[in-house]
Amino acid sequence: MKSTHHYLAIDLLRILAATLVLLNHFATFGAAAASVVDLDQAAFGFLSAFAGVGAVGVEIFFVISGFVIAMSASGKGGLSHAFQFARLRAVRILPALWISALICLAARAAYGENISSLPIAFLRSIILSPKGPYIDGVVWSLVIEAVFYTTILICIVSRFRLALYGLAIVIGVCSSVYLTALFLINIMPANGFSPEVIGSLSRFHFKLLLLQHGVFFASGMILFSLNDGLQKLRRKQMASLMYIFLAMGVLEVMSSVDRAYSYRITAAAIWALCVAAAILNVVSQDAVNSRLLRYSRAIKFFGKLSYPLYLNHYASGMIIVWFVNSFGIPTPVTFGISLMTVLILSLAVLWLEGKIQSVARSWFHNPASASQVKPAGDDTRVRVVAAGALRILDLGSGRAAPGISSGVASLGLDGHA
Repeated sequence: MKSTHHYLAIDLLRILAATLVLLNHFATFGAAAASVVDLDQAAFGFLSAFAGVGAVGVEIFFVISGFVIAMSASGKGGLSHAFQFARLRAVRILPALWISALICLAARAAYGENISSLPIAFLRSIILSPKGPYIDGVVWSLVIEAVFYTTILICIVSRFRLALYGLAIVIGVCSSVYLTALFLINIMPANGFSPEVIGSLSRFHFKLLLLQHGVFFASGMILFSLNDGLQKLRRKQMASLMYIFLAMGVLEVMSSVDRAYSYRITAAAIWALCVAAAILNVVSQDAVNSRLLRYSRAIKFFGKLSYPLYLNHYASGMIIVWFVNSFGIPTPVTFGISLMTVLILSLAVLWLEGKIQSVARSWFHNPASASQVKPAGDDTRVRVVAAGALRILDLGSGRAAPGISSGVASLGLDGHA
């Protein structure tokens, strides 16, 4: 189930997406209080170009997630496969989430918020509850991810009676219908019911159903299927479907940016370029990786850092900006100190996350796995060679030499130990 492939450009896209989201939020942070304000009252007015546009980083993450999760879920399916998939996802997602939620809880309490409302928001966050509010505003996207993981898990348990490609079609088509309907309602002439309909269709429930963002996950899943050697005969059909879903993704990005048309075009262009880079890395993995190999260690590190950075820049970052700004220092210095503080906080979370993940993986370690079988000693090698010789000498009688089958199996040489 675990792929040996590593796509370095996708790691670069991860840190780029996290940075875009960070700049999008920093552009709206207030100076007088830890809150989101209008752009003309923001602490960092020079970041106004990123407001709204930088939010496209979330859609970049969703495409990457569709690809990576489809890759990690591929296999023969069944309960053991499903358990392994769920375990790997939990170990990957939960430690940093829990640490960051604790940090945010402490930061918001120190800021002076009503302490009675924070524990329930914290609890909803650490269990990825479909019902908010959450301790940090970015948690909503992780809840969407969890819903997506659940659909994948159902496919695995069913031994892929509905294949991943089939699931991608279902998710993508349903999302496309929803986005088309929402777009048509938005361009209708003003009337008495459109605002209510738009308000209803924009509720979080439709995000939970993967209707608003499903085209992004579906595009990533199909990109994986395109790279699957077993799907060569359907590649043209798959590619056509992926491009349709990507076009719907452009529509969603442009509809989500609540700013002038030029900003919407910019956001869509950034997203399209990032998706193109991901596709290039997948279809030309060796060529792209060879150019980045020299920097692979740094690229992988920043790819890992993107998740803690995403988790710790919003609510905690908002309070950090307010606190630093309260000293009355120049705005560029305030920005630099705030950014550096968020970065250090994210690095600390990354370090602690790694420690927790190591412990968690050791709990699930199976010492009897084939990878842990010790090399055979000299005596054992002699016995196996002798048994093989006896087997050859005994071929004429049609009988296997005694002890060969059990001896080979005990060493894990039959491929099933």
